[in-house]
Amino acid sequence: MLSMAANAEDAAGRPVVEVAHGRLLGSRIGRLYAFRGVPYAIADRFGPPQPVPAFTGIREAVHPGPICPQLPSRLEIIMGPPKQSRRMSEACQVLSIFSPDLNGKRPVMAWFHGGAYVTGGGEEGWYDASRLADEGDIVTVTISYRLGAFGYLHTDELGAPNVGLQDQKVALQWVRENIAQFGGDPETITVFGQSAGAHSIASLLATGERPLFRRAILQSGPFGTVISKADAQAVGRQFRTALGKSPASATFEEMLAAQKMVLASSDGALAFAPVEVNPLRPIVAKGTNLDFVVTWTRDDAAPFVALRHKGKPFGGMIDDVMTIMATRGFISGPSKTLAKTLRKAGHQVSTYEITWRPRGSPYGATHCVELPLLFGDYADWEGVPMLGTAPAEQVERLGREARALWAAFAKSARPPRATEWLKQYS
Repeated sequence: MLSMAANAEDAAGRPVVEVAHGRLLGSRIGRLYAFRGVPYAIADRFGPPQPVPAFTGIREAVHPGPICPQLPSRLEIIMGPPKQSRRMSEACQVLSIFSPDLNGKRPVMAWFHGGAYVTGGGEEGWYDASRLADEGDIVTVTISYRLGAFGYLHTDELGAPNVGLQDQKVALQWVRENIAQFGGDPETITVFGQSAGAHSIASLLATGERPLFRRAILQSGPFGTVISKADAQAVGRQFRTALGKSPASATFEEMLAAQKMVLASSDGALAFAPVEVNPLRPIVAKGTNLDFVVTWTRDDAAPFVALRHKGKPFGGMIDDVMTIMATRGFISGPSKTLAKTLRKAGHQVSTYEITWRPRGSPYGATHCVELPLLFGDYADWEGVPMLGTAPAEQVERLGREARALWAAFAKSARPPRATEWLKQYS
């Protein structure tokens, strides 16, 4: 264990923290200490994540790090395009930390973003977790990892390394080993993730390895989605044909062009995801009791129904019925199944439906609707389609409540109370 005395300040009063591989220079945001773009691993393309080499001197950690190379998200129809320019790099094994006190011992919340395993990143502006850390008096961590073909390509020459999932595991190991230096308690880690991020958490449990967290919040996960070896190999062959060369020698732009062709023919299903891992079959060591919150939104499938319109307006009775059926089939139904399985194994599990339907939005309580309540501030989310004409004061009020409920669970495992926007299912 590193000595807390290793923490200091530079001549300008900025925080300096010593982690396993060197000293990091952070910044201040009000009362918070922020360390951004911190590398937790390095890796060759398709290779397993390896420890970060030790360095001398002090490395700056004051700017957002890169996210995995990616195409525009299909969910821009509800979230809009990112408002900040984003640096992309295959060296995307980075995380950002926000802490109220470097010398405390506070609960930790570690975020896995969604994006169908092909888009997003923990360094995105709208996943800024500083308010969650400040208001909840906890340490927050946002994690980036390899996506798409960079994380889950399966070919004859590669096999199925699932290196994106490996990145996530190594990131949590890094947090456990180093978070005490940032005022966090390594024995009280809550992972939380939405969509593919929730699927990732359940997939980590399904590997049968020792859990690296104590609690988890799983939001709108498509837990019934399992990528078989045969399906992954078929996608790999299609990708290889589209690429026209070895993936080992292609530029990342060429990789994305081939990925775009594969995704265009995937009919909305996950083309890249953990291979031969079943999230509905968690394997937790006997005697290891964890705490879970499982959530979905009332209209989770709305954007996926809307995507089938090919530019036509979304709404009406037929779309409402399709949204209800698709939500039950792909998200809320599997979420309830996972919760039942976890309870049977002896874990504490609470389930909730998010019911907030922002005024003026045709998508209702859509997939991702809770994200503006948990992360960033109104400026980060202003004008996104899924918020419709919801007033800023409502987003702020519900956001403070949501952040308080999530932080309280991280501190004490107390299940969130039902509210006007959060309906307890069981």
